[in-house]
Amino acid sequence: MFRFLVFLLVVLCLGALFAWVADNPGEVFLKWEWLAAQLGRPGEEVGVPLTLVFPVLVGLIFLSIVIWSILRSLIGAPSMLSRFFDNRKREKGYKALSQGLIAASSGDASTARKLTKESKKLLGKDPLVALLGTQTAILEGKRDEARENFKTMLEDDSTKMVALRGLFLEAERQNEPEAARHYAEEAAKTDPSLPWAGNAKLRYSASDGDWDAAIRTLDSNRSAGLIDKLAAKRQRAVLLTGKALAKESENPDYALKLSKEAHKLAKDLVPAATTFARVSTRLGDPKSATKIIEASWKIAPHPELAEAHAAIASGESVQARLERAQKLAKLSGDNAEGQMALAIAAIDANEWEQAREALEPVLTSRPTERAYLLMADIEEGQHGDKGRMRDWLARAVRAPADPAWVAGNHVSEEWLPISPIDGEIDAFEWKVPVQQLGDASTPVMTLEELKAATIQAEPEEIIKEDKTSEIEDAVIVVDEADDKKQDDIDSSAKASAAVAASVTAAKTGDNQTTEKEAQTEPETEPLAKKETNDGASKEESVVSDARPMPNKLAANIDKDDSDSSVEFPLKRRPDDPGPHPDKEPPKKGFKLF
Repeated sequence: MFRFLVFLLVVLCLGALFAWVADNPGEVFLKWEWLAAQLGRPGEEVGVPLTLVFPVLVGLIFLSIVIWSILRSLIGAPSMLSRFFDNRKREKGYKALSQGLIAASSGDASTARKLTKESKKLLGKDPLVALLGTQTAILEGKRDEARENFKTMLEDDSTKMVALRGLFLEAERQNEPEAARHYAEEAAKTDPSLPWAGNAKLRYSASDGDWDAAIRTLDSNRSAGLIDKLAAKRQRAVLLTGKALAKESENPDYALKLSKEAHKLAKDLVPAATTFARVSTRLGDPKSATKIIEASWKIAPHPELAEAHAAIASGESVQARLERAQKLAKLSGDNAEGQMALAIAAIDANEWEQAREALEPVLTSRPTERAYLLMADIEEGQHGDKGRMRDWLARAVRAPADPAWVAGNHVSEEWLPISPIDGEIDAFEWKVPVQQLGDASTPVMTLEELKAATIQAEPEEIIKEDKTSEIEDAVIVVDEADDKKQDDIDSSAKASAAVAASVTAAKTGDNQTTEKEAQTEPETEPLAKKETNDGASKEESVVSDARPMPNKLAANIDKDDSDSSVEFPLKRRPDDPGPHPDKEPPKKGFKLF
């Protein structure tokens, strides 16, 4: 487009020139002997019109340009031919290089290796060829070869940063922190605007607990534009808090200064406020501690703030602590943390009803494990009711988990300035761990259910006592039935013994003995009469209904002498009639019904 405009401008200028010449005619006189002789006018001046002079001049100029271009092309033809072949070779090399990078990125190691050799043959020691060879070596698992390639790339300024980053990543992969730190520091020294180098240097300084070096690195990153103002302010507060925690025991005054500065930078940073409150209380300034805690509590109510607030005034009464907890709960409005802090203080003061009222909105909105555990403490402390306490403990097991300090998938009992997993600064968040998230379908207690659980619920101990009494009554009934059954068995055994003696006496002709035995056992007659069917005689009925006796017992009964001793051991008691031949033996077992 630009060339066309230039051409158009030249044409316009020439047209304007020829128009001006036409409007101002004239002649140009030449004193040229050869021209005058050719025209047959020797010794005279030759006049040429201007309208002819200008076209001739323009034509001569154009012809000179054409002739010069042709001569230059002829002179530079060999170099032009060489450049043509070089460009063609380079074009093929970059085509192979681009295809090799695509193959390496897609994971095709064999194709990437083949194209690496081809591009190296066509392009020689091109930086991209070295990069492709390194990526191919990493893809094939040849880590040593890759590291050697990176070290070779360090010699070239165009690939030095790539080599430093590659060596840094390899050192981190092989868990070599010293080497990784060296490469990061070298890269940051060469180019301070590299984000990965500045962040790695900051991370390693913080991981070593070198808080001063970490703060200096953070300032350098901020000056280089690697981090925005708000993020730098937050990270500085975190680093100052970490330094204050490290200096808290040995230099409390310095820790107080650091934590105060951190609180000014980030008022929602709970560890900064709790550290300041703890050190202030230790140095005898509870007023400043209370001020800082309440300022952070208004922004982000947190249980650690409530604990620090409760521990500010040492040696105070539980009622005074309860009053301060009430004030703290008012600052948070309807926040659950304020209500639970009030409930804890009320439990310590044995104000059970106030503790229940404080937990009521929590239990009816989004109850968690901690809320149910507090209710269990109330039930145990107020009534000593183990049944209701266990009911609340059972609810706590099924309830959603409470928030905790979480960095990625790592859960910590206390806040840390950096993540122990990857060294990231300000990685911990106060949230519910992913693996402990409660079921979204967990029902929330209504006010009526809460009242029923705290007032009308039957204690577990009473239920247990009722069930125990029922079982004892059933056992007594069964024992009575067993005693009655045992009496019947004893009566039957005595009747059987009497009948057997009568039969033996009849065989020996001793009728007197039979009458005597019959008179000594009058209680067997009703049983014999009861078991008599279809009008048979008493003796026949008793004999027909008599059960078989053990062999040893029968042998002893058949003896005529008065010795009634038996042999031991017996398979059953002497008065046990044994199983009936026509009936199955009863199954043993304990039954309530």
